[in-house]
Amino acid sequence: MVDSKTQDKRDDILDVAEKLFSEKGFEAISIREISKAAEINIAMVSYYFGSKEKLYEEVVNRKLISSEMIIKYIEQHETYTNKLFAIVDMFINKFFERRDFQNIIFREMAMNQRTGMAELITNRLHQNFSVIQDVIENGIKHKEFKKVDVELTVMTIIGVVKTYTTSCSIACRVLKIDDPEKVYDDKYKKRLKKHLKELLVTHLEIKL
Repeated sequence: MVDSKTQDKRDDILDVAEKLFSEKGFEAISIREISKAAEINIAMVSYYFGSKEKLYEEVVNRKLISSEMIIKYIEQHETYTNKLFAIVDMFINKFFERRDFQNIIFREMAMNQRTGMAELITNRLHQNFSVIQDVIENGIKHKEFKKVDVELTVMTIIGVVKTYTTSCSIACRVLKIDDPEKVYDDKYKKRLKKHLKELLVTHLEIKL
């Protein structure tokens, strides 16, 4: 069993590495830079993770949303409308909290330099998309939603959240916000949730 001190140190290193990988990408960051930023010696990174590649894998794996997490999050809701709205809340909350991490994920998928890592991320995202797809398909089957292009509806949900949370400069321009940090205030998080749910209500002809 990993003791709490060891776990805390591992988490500290992962937090620092995540920030640096997000800002500059995997190739541009060295173990030396990570060690310096985490205020530890290089040997400790090797001790805890073995290599930069293994450290990077842990950075990615620890925060990827899993399909099991989504299913557990929505199981308390009885209607498919509430399940779908809960998914919207969950994804917006996670994307807002993990902006640095999302940069790593989408850079990795765009560049596709590490085939195994890109495949891992793609498979995990596809599993998540499948859960959302099942909720919409069951909502249609049970007459809560009208018939729609389910796959593209799922892509729309994810696309809206991704564009907002990973394109801060665009969001600032569109929303007329001077301070980039304000884009991620609770006020705008609530606004995004409300807007996306209203889009789904109209698109799926949900009767509230």
